[in-house]
Amino acid sequence: MQIAITGIGIVSALGIGVEENRKHLFAGSSALSRPTILPTVHREWPVGEVPMTNAELAEIAEVKNKIYCRNVLLGLVALQQALASAAIDEADKSEMPLINGTTVGGMDLTEQYYSNWLNGNTDTLHLIRQHEAAETSRLLALETGLGETVTISTACSSALNALIRGVAMLRTGAVRKVVVGGTEAMTIFHLNGFASLGILSEHICRPFAPDRDGINLGEGAAYLVLEDAECARWRGAHIYGYIAGCANCCDAYHQTASSPDGDGAYAAMSATLDMAGLIPSQVPYINAHGTATPNNDASEWRAIERFFGEQLPIVESTKSLTGHTTSASGSIEVVFSLFRMEQQQYDFALSNAFGFGGNDSSVLLSRHPMDLPENNQEGVLHTTDIYISAGEKEYKTLIPAMQARRMTPLIRQLLVVAHEALSKAGISTPEGIVVGTRLGGMLPTEQLLAQLVEIGEHDFSPAQFMNSTHNSAAGTLARSLQCRGYNTTVVSSSDTFAEAKEDAMLMLRNSNVKSMLVCSIDEVGETWRHLLDAEKISVTNKVKAQLLWLD
Repeated sequence: MQIAITGIGIVSALGIGVEENRKHLFAGSSALSRPTILPTVHREWPVGEVPMTNAELAEIAEVKNKIYCRNVLLGLVALQQALASAAIDEADKSEMPLINGTTVGGMDLTEQYYSNWLNGNTDTLHLIRQHEAAETSRLLALETGLGETVTISTACSSALNALIRGVAMLRTGAVRKVVVGGTEAMTIFHLNGFASLGILSEHICRPFAPDRDGINLGEGAAYLVLEDAECARWRGAHIYGYIAGCANCCDAYHQTASSPDGDGAYAAMSATLDMAGLIPSQVPYINAHGTATPNNDASEWRAIERFFGEQLPIVESTKSLTGHTTSASGSIEVVFSLFRMEQQQYDFALSNAFGFGGNDSSVLLSRHPMDLPENNQEGVLHTTDIYISAGEKEYKTLIPAMQARRMTPLIRQLLVVAHEALSKAGISTPEGIVVGTRLGGMLPTEQLLAQLVEIGEHDFSPAQFMNSTHNSAAGTLARSLQCRGYNTTVVSSSDTFAEAKEDAMLMLRNSNVKSMLVCSIDEVGETWRHLLDAEKISVTNKVKAQLLWLD
């Protein structure tokens, strides 16, 4: 089948909407400056802020009488643009799924009101609850009339993995149209977390430059309407381009750093071109992940050199203009790649997005119709029992002591039950991993929030910050099991294991993956438990694992 892009919407530091972003992209105008909207004490780090207050964004989105987090407001403005540009009938919206990539959710509201909650004020609980990533997706769908939502949270590759999920759903024929993309807002938690890793630069970032010294954070949102091309032509939709291929792989190397040879990036680009049936010399342009850290750029460049050989394409990183928009970067840079493909009359453009835990994704865009290969795998589906742990099990024979000390207790238990499922199936390494979660690593998140309240913006623990990310568990599993295949984290406010299993089944039937480890991890500390109890929501600290495989 052919998958067309029939709608795009974008908000970034370059401006609001397609025309503003296209104009400033082509002009090479950097929008990086010292923070003016984010209420941080740190003025030393340039950032890429969207040049509007929350009140101004709410007015554009026509929700000025509601209190929404900045993440929702940025996403809503971009999502409304995408739906309008695709000329989607109101009646069709409720049948369209939204696949949304995000991480921080409403953390800006949590930061603002968390001290009130700690001091016994419950009036703002409904605002603190917007912290949940799945809540961002729910509110976006509610305000735009879209149907079911799926939330993907794989750090900086979230939005591109949302696109990959959307492509898989279209290929099954279950839907004819889907909206994919991501949104991410600047927050104090966000900024101080990245600062703890020692990778923020006090200068305007310089991707791939010999003297590069770190990233500048940014914020923004972008969404694309993907559609069965036959349906798009039938209704006379404008087509911005086509999806020629896409893939996700895992580096399985380190919690934050990329491997020296760029193995994950190489694998993602290779699998993407394999889907398209192309060879490297046919790709003239790459929008690279290019964060401007010494490690990431060296690793990605090495992967590009290995893959393309002497016929290197034009390689560009647009993060020097917008900053690193983290979970939204994948979809923002796909839109930028569409702009470049149109401007330069390239036949193809490749876009990369790489996340913490070695979560590496690529997508290939085409100006012309491209037939994606039929790949509905057949075979007998086998499953192990579901292994569950809510208490301490012996992990010391599975995990080296130095690694175990950097893990939360629940992640250690997840490794135990994962090994039990694999052992039952007689498989040492699965070909893919899907993890479902509701809150991500909520215990370290609570500890960092309490620190913000008690002592302010100082001395975040890098280990706690990394364990607070939603895909920390999936990355840890990949490294422990040396699984370099498909790797994603699905965030749900309902049955996290069922949501993960649905994603795994989709990929088993629509990729070359033959075995998939499905897990869920739900963790909540005492403070957040009291908050959820007040909302009559039950979350139990628990992990599950099951292996699925075809033969």
